[in-house]
Amino acid sequence: MKNTPQKSDFASFSFSSKIFSAIQAAGYKEPTDVQEESIPAILEGKDVLARAETGSGKTAAFVLPLLEGIIRRNIKLSSIMSKKGQNTDNRHFNKKNVVDIVVLVPTRELAIQIREEFERFSEGVEPRIKCLSVYGGVKINPQMLALRGGADVLISTPGRLLDLERNNAILLHQVRTLVVDEVDRLMKGDFQEEIEAIFKLMPSKRQNLMFTATFPESIRKLVRKIMNEPEIINVDDLYDDVDINQRVITVNYDKKNDLLAHLLKENDWKQVLVFCSAKRSCDNLVKKLEKRDITAVAMHGNLQQNARARALADFKAGKTRVLIATDVAGRGIDIGQLPCVINYELPRSPNDYTHRIGRTGRAGEQGTAISLISHNEYQHFTVIEKRVGIRLEREQIKGFEADKKAPVAPKRTQPKKKGKGKKRKALVEKKKSLHKQKLEIKKALSKQESKAKMEQFREKAIATRKAEKVKRANDKVDGVNSDSGQSATSSFYGKVPKGEGQVVKKQAEKPSYYSKPISPKDATASKSERVVFDDVKTNDTQNLSPKKTVYKEKRQEKRQEKPSKGASLYTRKLPKDGEA
Repeated sequence: MKNTPQKSDFASFSFSSKIFSAIQAAGYKEPTDVQEESIPAILEGKDVLARAETGSGKTAAFVLPLLEGIIRRNIKLSSIMSKKGQNTDNRHFNKKNVVDIVVLVPTRELAIQIREEFERFSEGVEPRIKCLSVYGGVKINPQMLALRGGADVLISTPGRLLDLERNNAILLHQVRTLVVDEVDRLMKGDFQEEIEAIFKLMPSKRQNLMFTATFPESIRKLVRKIMNEPEIINVDDLYDDVDINQRVITVNYDKKNDLLAHLLKENDWKQVLVFCSAKRSCDNLVKKLEKRDITAVAMHGNLQQNARARALADFKAGKTRVLIATDVAGRGIDIGQLPCVINYELPRSPNDYTHRIGRTGRAGEQGTAISLISHNEYQHFTVIEKRVGIRLEREQIKGFEADKKAPVAPKRTQPKKKGKGKKRKALVEKKKSLHKQKLEIKKALSKQESKAKMEQFREKAIATRKAEKVKRANDKVDGVNSDSGQSATSSFYGKVPKGEGQVVKKQAEKPSYYSKPISPKDATASKSERVVFDDVKTNDTQNLSPKKTVYKEKRQEKRQEKPSKGASLYTRKLPKDGEA
């Protein structure tokens, strides 16, 4: 046993009358170890790093001096404003969303609990101290409206605080004091990045208060980086340990549920807090206990905030005997006179083990912490013992003894598929055959239709060709036997049919630049006297231009030099002897 020094009372801290009366109304007679060490340093404005076991009164250790500091500042501010003739009731509206004190916590439940502590100790203080708690999982708009005009104290989770700052709902550049509760939890994982981002938004000159149950290496780095000559308070090195009876019971994995039900029925514990490591495990364990006639309530992160708050409130009020929760309930939640905590599943971190068992044995009360471990958890619990610095004896309960070797885990039996009988198989095969027949019929029909369409197309093509031949023959006959008196025109764009004396039917849309209009005299003239156009093919070259006559002569020479039908048009003549 360590020697406990003589403690002083709350009157020695020179609290104001309102705070002192609230302390007496709460039933506090003398300060705890961490309170006696922390309150004077916080009132002096120093940075404080305090390590103490859970349930040692850490929340009141910073709530009471911070409220006293706000009251003293308000007295000074009211005196200054009264001298200037201003109304002291409008001080919040003049602050423009500025926050004086920020308290960072890891969970919603802890944020609500600390806000309730601030409101309890500040009851009756004038002017009223504005305390708000904000957290994720709920709509942000009501929280933004509540923060209009600023706040004296804001208790928040790190993520929601950054969301409010991005939406310009709060201003952090004038924060006087920053409190980080459960700093060992906030300085790991995703919380660490958010905490570092929050530090950059706050002024460098401020008071830093940090409270924790363990001292990991991440906290030491943070202390060197952020805190300015902090007052380090390690209560465990000075005072007696918390009175918690820790037990370890070994059991086969398949008998854990039965052993838990046996412990709950055999012991007369008023309330029991059971911890699981997964959200699904909590829900499954509630159902398994209900089958054994034990009523339990689950609390984890997947539940809505109203359901979580209701479950915790009912457990605190004594309406619920068994609360099954994840590590959400293992941080800073104060449950008065909780006799027993059971670790149904071990936590992943040894620090979380300390916080879990710290829910019992609070404020000098005796408590019991039981861990149920199976074969796959033996090694992990040994690591926890080394980190915490303890060595516990393994126990066994009669009727639930653990085997020397781990039993073979039962294989998961897959549900049997409904067997297909002979009739069902026959129907399926019949449907398949009918489907194939339909496809074959469609293919055959499509082939027949395509053939019929091709034959129709061929018949039409043949008919059109015959009609064209007959038309051409008739046109030739009409052209030869036609009398003079019809207008002979040439088309610059359309082709003129061959033949001497043939009349051009298609009239030119646009005559060529060297063609001449036909006069009435030329229209009635004979064949030898007609005006011949450039595109009308004839042997008469008297009326053609000189260029056209030369072109005509050359063309006739080429026709004469053409080879016979058997020879190729592109046959190259071989050079004669002596030619290059």
